[in-house]
Amino acid sequence: MDRKYDDSIIEIDILLFADPDKTEEPTQRRIEKAREEGNVAQSKEFNMAMSFLTLSGLLYFFAGGIIEDLNKIFQDYFLLDTDIVGVNVFQYGYKYHSGIYIKIMILFIAGALMSLLFGLLQTRFLVAKNAIKLDFSKINPVKGLKNLFSLKKLVELIKNIVKLAVIGYISYSIIAKRISEVQKLSSEELIYSLYFIGSISVEIMFKLGLALLVLSLIDYWYQRYEYKKNLRMSKHEIKEEMKDTEGNPQIKRKQREFMQKIVFSRMIQQVPTADVIVTNPTHYAVAIKYESNTMNAPKVIAKGANEIANKIKEVARKNNVPIIEKPPLARALYKEVDINEEVTEELYKPVAEVLAYIYKLSNKK
Repeated sequence: MDRKYDDSIIEIDILLFADPDKTEEPTQRRIEKAREEGNVAQSKEFNMAMSFLTLSGLLYFFAGGIIEDLNKIFQDYFLLDTDIVGVNVFQYGYKYHSGIYIKIMILFIAGALMSLLFGLLQTRFLVAKNAIKLDFSKINPVKGLKNLFSLKKLVELIKNIVKLAVIGYISYSIIAKRISEVQKLSSEELIYSLYFIGSISVEIMFKLGLALLVLSLIDYWYQRYEYKKNLRMSKHEIKEEMKDTEGNPQIKRKQREFMQKIVFSRMIQQVPTADVIVTNPTHYAVAIKYESNTMNAPKVIAKGANEIANKIKEVARKNNVPIIEKPPLARALYKEVDINEEVTEELYKPVAEVLAYIYKLSNKK
């Protein structure tokens, strides 16, 4: 019986590789912490491309001198020059061929420096000390096997295959165009062969640099996407981070309550020294004190609403502090004047009338 092939049975949802809980964008602290650990988005292909372009440019200018030096080396060592028989080879090479060694060293150093420079530019000159610390978890074989079969490794494999294919195609196409010249090299002089190899090497390196530069731009976009995806956070992680940065809400609430108790205790201790308590019978109580020698105007030394107001009145009664019911004045003092502040100009007259009444009752000047 014939069966119809259905490719839907092997359909893969790429979202299965993602953590469904990490749906939130990373916080600035998460990004900074990742940066401290050396975790930043960068493309190694970009560094390689700039190294190839730099080397091809330097070879273009230094190729003539290098080829002349190579030709001299071949003349000395491979054409049976009798002048060097019995001479120390290393001393002879240092004396007569040091130029090519210096040029080659310059090429390698320049390529390495360009790769390092563009790597630092991508990371904004990041030097992560935490990234170079010895971490035994990185050599964990179980973790290594787990990372081996990951989506990231699959993408890296595909990227390397594409890179090798591009390098192979460009190198083959350049050599294939000049294959007739390659076949004639055996009949040409050495200096011509060296110039031919130098020119074709510069062309291959330059075109490989351009191709890798294009691939690196695509790779950098992917690295940025992967970097942000890996830094995503769950709502629980954001909440925990807020606790770390701003403090645990429960601890902060307890600290606030503790401070309120201290302020309340100090405020209640001043109530016995008040001249009068102005109240709204059921809600507010404000303790007022005035000393003509030290104060420009009467001062509120304690105030409260509901239970605190009841406590102020209770302490006032125990210490024989007069209590006056003035609902509008009590509400105004409670809302407009803070503790240990003098009453405002608008309230000075009604407060003065209350104090004058109290002084009259107690015969106090």
